[in-house]
Amino acid sequence: MSGQLGSLAAVEGLPELSPRELQALRGAAVWYAKYHAVAVAQTAGDEAAYAVAEREEYLDLLSALGKLGARVRVPDALQQAA
Repeated sequence: MSGQLGSLAAVEGLPELSPRELQALRGAAVWYAKYHAVAVAQTAGDEAAYAVAEREEYLDLLSALGKLGARVRVPDALQQAA
């Protein structure tokens, strides 16, 4: 997993982060994703621009976390919308 986390340094303009900093960032993002899962799922049927943008951003976060080796379950309501 450390190889995956280290690959973030290849992103242009991203400062070099230590393995501990990357782990802390990943952990915080996982906490955030899990904390907001219910709220985002509750708006799964809402077609308002804000709700759509919020869902897209949330799914992008889960995708990024997957690339970092963290698997966060996509709420059922969002799996149907995706």
